Amino acid sequence: MAGKSNTSATFFAQKKLLGKAHTSNLRTDGEELIGSNIQSSTNILFGETIPDNPSRTLNSVQGGTVEYIQFVLEEVTGNSYDANDTGGGSGSDSGESSQDPGPHTYKFKLPSNYTSVSNNPNKGNGVFDNNKVVHETLGSLQLIPPFYSQAAPNPYIIKIYKDDGAGGVGSEIPLLDNIDWNVDAYNGILFLQDYDASKIPAFARAFAYVGKMANTVISEGGGGGGTPGGANTQVQFNDGGSFGGDTDLTYNKTTNTLQTSGFITASLGFSGSLTNLSDGSSFIASGVGINVVSASNGAITLKVNKEMVFNELLGGSVDGTNTLFTLANTPFASNEISIFVNGQLQTPPDLTTFQDYSVTGSNVFFTTGSTPEESSLVIAMYNKVVT
Repeated sequence: MAGKSNTSATFFAQKKLLGKAHTSNLRTDGEELIGSNIQSSTNILFGETIPDNPSRTLNSVQGGTVEYIQFVLEEVTGNSYDANDTGGGSGSDSGESSQDPGPHTYKFKLPSNYTSVSNNPNKGNGVFDNNKVVHETLGSLQLIPPFYSQAAPNPYIIKIYKDDGAGGVGSEIPLLDNIDWNVDAYNGILFLQDYDASKIPAFARAFAYVGKMANTVISEGGGGGGTPGGANTQVQFNDGGSFGGDTDLTYNKTTNTLQTSGFITASLGFSGSLTNLSDGSSFIASGVGINVVSASNGAITLKVNKEMVFNELLGGSVDGTNTLFTLANTPFASNEISIFVNGQLQTPPDLTTFQDYSVTGSNVFFTTGSTPEESSLVIAMYNKVVT
């Protein structure tokens, strides 16, 4: 069984804690040029949930946060040596004492056709680009380490492969192979403790994090900033803790128009009209006897097609008869006539009376003994057709 030497294990752990990648057992931490990290800064800290057991389907984002990618492994120059040399940290497995000098460090790189084969919505954004080297993104592109899952088998175990001799993926180099390899998931650096010319890694398959980092999630959730959701003119709203935008809710600052698809086109509090639905039909529709008029500032006026006509007479023709006065127009027989005497509504004759009256044609008759006093203010209110 493969076993890492104390030298390799100690260097790997020590350099990781010091923020350095382990690329060679012949280098001290001060000589390492590639950085590493134990995540701390919010701009390189995963901010969204990582699925426990995603499917290893290449180039397909799952759970909205992880994508299984076939990386290209490229040698990090300046790291060729014989692990059997003093300080080389070779292992004690069978055959390792006869190994040759060779490269011990490889970097993960996105394939040259990544943007054409991936369904990652972030592809081509400067991080998820063709041929992008993982460690050069300074944490913006990271692999998912195995501790994010307890599924069996663990989907986040990184796999490395040899070249098949024709530039394609060949046989897998197992995790417990005698070359004793490690991958730093933060920076995408593969380190081989023991070099074997027959087992040169050329490809790797691993999940990469494609979700939002913590700083983005915090700024969006706090409402103090962040990247707006949706497209230009779309109104922002809380969409599950993040900024949301939708094509059905927009605001045009040029026309001061707030529009909700299927409901109204409106300018609440702004200059404009409050009369149209998004399909152009009226929001407040005219009906029988009602007209709708909208002013340029959004105010609405409802106008009836009949107007109330007041007939005022000071005094009356109290001449011994019960006819008080004649109306200027003859009301419709079906319309109610309201009579006010000195501001007090008179009860129609079919109800309990205070002052009984009746209307025949355009004449108003008061019951004998109920005629208003002389010089009373009498108002007759009735409907008149407006043409």
